[in-house]
Amino acid sequence: MSWLLLALLVALPPWFLRCWAGVGLAAPGPSRLRWLGGGVWLGLALVGAVLWVGGSERVLAGSLALFGSLLALLAFWGGDLLWTARVQIGWTIALALLVGGGATSLLALPPSALALAGLLGAFLAQAVWLMENREARARLSRLLRRTRLWMVPLALSALVRVPVPLWPEGFALMSLLQMSLVTLAAVLWAWEKVGPRILLMGGAAFVLGLGVELLGSRSGFPFGLYSYASAPPPTLLGVPLIVLLGWFGMVLAAHVLAGGRPWLTGWLVVAWDLGLEALMPSQGYWVWQDPHPLWYGAPLQNYLSWFAMGAFLSWIYRNLAPELPHESGLAWAYRLEGLFLPMGLALFGLWPAALVCGVAMNALAWRGVRRATWFSRDGREVVP
Repeated sequence: MSWLLLALLVALPPWFLRCWAGVGLAAPGPSRLRWLGGGVWLGLALVGAVLWVGGSERVLAGSLALFGSLLALLAFWGGDLLWTARVQIGWTIALALLVGGGATSLLALPPSALALAGLLGAFLAQAVWLMENREARARLSRLLRRTRLWMVPLALSALVRVPVPLWPEGFALMSLLQMSLVTLAAVLWAWEKVGPRILLMGGAAFVLGLGVELLGSRSGFPFGLYSYASAPPPTLLGVPLIVLLGWFGMVLAAHVLAGGRPWLTGWLVVAWDLGLEALMPSQGYWVWQDPHPLWYGAPLQNYLSWFAMGAFLSWIYRNLAPELPHESGLAWAYRLEGLFLPMGLALFGLWPAALVCGVAMNALAWRGVRRATWFSRDGREVVP
C-alpha cells in the first residue's frame, strides 16, 4: 500500500497538471498551480480519513490526513513558487525517503513508515523553502494585513472539522465547537456592518428557532413527528444548542449568499437540511417517528417548513439590516459547509445524502452568487 501511495504521489500531480493547465509542464498558470496542488493534497487527506474510519493502516491514514492538510495549505500559499523549485524539493524528498527506508529496514518498522518519512520530508522542504522566499513572505504579509477578526473563527470552524473522522467519539463536541465558531464569525462580521443590530437579529433567530423546535418536537407541527430525547448535551429545554446556533449563523450565511432574497435563502436552507437529516439522526441528535417519511425518515412537511423558516428569517434580516448583502464575506460559511458536510456524509457511509446534498448546496450556492440581488440602506433593490 505504501509503495502504491508513493507511486501515486509521483505520477498523479504531473498528469493533473497536463490536463488542468493545457500546456507543457514547464509553464502552467500560477493560480491553477496553487488550486491544483491544494486540491491534490486535500484529496490525499480525504483518503487518509477514509482509511482511518475503515480502521486499516492507522500510521498511513494518520500521516495522509495530517500532512495532506498541511501540504494543501502550503500549496494554496505558494504552489506556483514551489513549482519553480521542484527539482531541489524533489531531491530533499528523495533523501527523506532514503533515510526513512533505511530506518524501516533497520528497525523493522511497518512499510507505512516510509510514506510517513516521505510526507514529512515534503512538508519540511516546502515549508522551509517558502519561508525563505521573498514573494512567499510578501504574500503572507498581505494576507495578514487583509485578515479581519471574523475570519479567524470562520477559518477555525473549518479546521476543527478535520479531526472528526479521526475521532468519531468526539463528533458531538467538535460539531458544537464548529457551529459555535460559525456563529461567532457571523456576529463579528455583522457587527462591522450594522453594529448592535446584529444582537437583535441573533435574538430573533434564537427565540424563533427555540419556539418552533419546542412546538415541533412536542406536537409534530410544523416539521413532523420527531424527538430530541436522545440528543447529546448541551440542550436548552430539551433542544440541542447546536440546532439553535444553526438557525442563526447558517441561515444568516445563506441570507447573505442569496443576496437578501428570502425565497432563495429558503432553498439554500433546504439544501443544507438534506444533509442534516441523514447525518444528525445517525449521531443521535434526533429521531424521526413520522408515518410518512420522504428522505431519511423526514416527511415532506419538514422540508416545506425549513423553507418557510429560512425565508422568514431572511425576511427579518432583510428588514432589520437591508445593507448586509452588500458584503458577501460571510457567504463563505455556507460554501465551506457545502464542502465539508457532503464529505462527512460520505465518510459515515451515507453516500446518497452526500451526493444529493453536495450537488444541491453547491449548485444553489454558486447560482445565488451569480444572480444575487442587492439592497440599499433604505431597502430598495439595486443592481450590483
